[in-house]
Amino acid sequence: MRIRYSWVFIFCCILCRLANETQASAPPGFVKTTISLDAPPVGLAFDSHGTLYALEQPAFMSNEATLRVFNAAGSPIGSYPVSGADPSNFFVGGMTYDPTGDQLLVTDNTADGELYTVSKSGARETLATGLAGVADVAVRTTGEIFVSTSPFGSDGAVLQVDRSNGNAATALGSLGFGAGLAFDANSNLIVQDSDTTNFAGRLQRLPMAGAGDSLTIGSPQPILSGMTSSAGVAIVGNDLYTTGVGGLYRVVGSPPAEELFDTKGTSSQFATAIAFAAGSQPFQAFAGPNGGRLAYMADYGFSSQDSFITSLTPAEPGDYNGDGHVDASDYAVWRGAFGTNNLSADGNRDGIVDSADYVIWRAHSTSAAAGASLSQLQSVPEPGILPILVNFLIALVGNHRSSGR
Repeated sequence: MRIRYSWVFIFCCILCRLANETQASAPPGFVKTTISLDAPPVGLAFDSHGTLYALEQPAFMSNEATLRVFNAAGSPIGSYPVSGADPSNFFVGGMTYDPTGDQLLVTDNTADGELYTVSKSGARETLATGLAGVADVAVRTTGEIFVSTSPFGSDGAVLQVDRSNGNAATALGSLGFGAGLAFDANSNLIVQDSDTTNFAGRLQRLPMAGAGDSLTIGSPQPILSGMTSSAGVAIVGNDLYTTGVGGLYRVVGSPPAEELFDTKGTSSQFATAIAFAAGSQPFQAFAGPNGGRLAYMADYGFSSQDSFITSLTPAEPGDYNGDGHVDASDYAVWRGAFGTNNLSADGNRDGIVDSADYVIWRAHSTSAAAGASLSQLQSVPEPGILPILVNFLIALVGNHRSSGR
């Protein structure tokens, strides 16, 4: 007697065992990749074309860093030395893209603190000095430059730097450590810092109106306090993404709340630099690669430091294991999560994994498993007995072969 099996069904069932381990590597509905570097990325920035610039940490007692350049696909397209003004050290605080000059702005908190302009090929010029404890830098859409400071032994501040002469004026005082900066869609400045006593993070909005000599700055508005994250901030649509202890966080909702978005699962992890390049679609689960790209330095902790960039993009519809492909392994994830609220297979984001999420997978899959009709797939036993069925099939095959039949 010859026994015949559906190889697709068996393969998908076996993959169910691996689905949870695979999906744990990325937030549900997103694809995570890494870009290798020679040293930790202490500065990250995207230009207006989606090109990614990463400034590697200089060696101790060296004033030379390396600027790595990557295209939108993550492939390297350039590498350039960047030197600090101090002959012995270069302590990068932050980096951003300056569309006004089509260049990069880099802070250096060596000595009295300096702000540099850096060309896309690494040529450096000093724009401002005397910025003690300078940390991050951000550029408003109308061209105004702001830096944050976190000097040792005194309060930090947000300073507006005149790009014509380097003069700095205080825009916001009484800051703690960190002080990440980013502008929201309304050109208001978002400031992220941490308390100097308990290191709890805080987000504030600094309202701005007008531009140039007519720029007016309002009183700071609190967004959220008591946060775990306290290092960097990026504006992604209507959401804020922040870095700090534990990894990458997302601040959403009304009232705003902080939720862990991507992590190694250890409190020793400390994420820092962060940058975002918007796409033609929203940056949300299963929006596809046109939903934008979030890059960040995932771990700059004491126990380990990542010498690579972590990049997150929305997964294709139906890519339930976040590996960048829609195939049989994604069907396995969907089948294992059927009837639950497992976000990894909730393709339409309605809170439940059901036949509608299978339809999404089937519409985008090139797998042979997609050839089965939905009625056939719904007749398969519920997910809870799939492991038992797999063991039974394996045992059945083994007994069949040993019997010589």
